[in-house]
Amino acid sequence: MQRIWITGSSGSGKTTIANIVGEKLDIPIYNSDKIFWQEDWQRRPRDEQIQITKTISNKEKWIYEGNRFDDCKSDGRLENCDTIIYLNINRFTCVYRFIKRYFKYKGTVRPDISDGCTEKIDFDVIKYILIDFHSKNASRKRLFDEAKYIGKDVIILNGINRIQKWIKVF
Repeated sequence: MQRIWITGSSGSGKTTIANIVGEKLDIPIYNSDKIFWQEDWQRRPRDEQIQITKTISNKEKWIYEGNRFDDCKSDGRLENCDTIIYLNINRFTCVYRFIKRYFKYKGTVRPDISDGCTEKIDFDVIKYILIDFHSKNASRKRLFDEAKYIGKDVIILNGINRIQKWIKVF
C-alpha cells in the first residue's frame, strides 16, 4: 500500500481513515476538497483539478481522500493507485456525521479544506448523501470490478463495525 485512494460518501469517515493510514504508513494525504474548492467556496476549474490530481497520482506515495469518480481515469488515480478503500456507510449515519462536523467546525475552516471555506450547512450535500451518492452504486461497482481486473486491491468496508475491525488489524 503506497498509492491509496480512499472513497465513500460525505460523512463516511474518509478523512479519519486517511489520517490513520497516512500516519501508520508515513504517506502524505491529499484531500479532494482542497483540490475542488478554492478560497471562499469557489470551484476550481475541472481541467485544473485533473492536472493537480495527475501530479499527485504520479508521485511515489500518496493517499487521495475523496470521490470525483468521473475523473479518476483522466487524472491518473485509477491507473496509478495500488489500493482503493471504499467506506460503505449508512446514508443516515453520514448525514448525522455531516451535521455533527458542521457544529464542530462552525465559523471556522476545517483542516482538510481550502482557506476561506468557512464551514457551512449545505443542503445540496445532504441531498448528495441521501440520494445522489447512492444512485451511482452500480457504476461504482463496475469501476471497482475494473480496478480488480487490472490488479488493484479493492477493500470494501461495509458499516462502522467493519471499518473499526479493519483499523485494528491494519
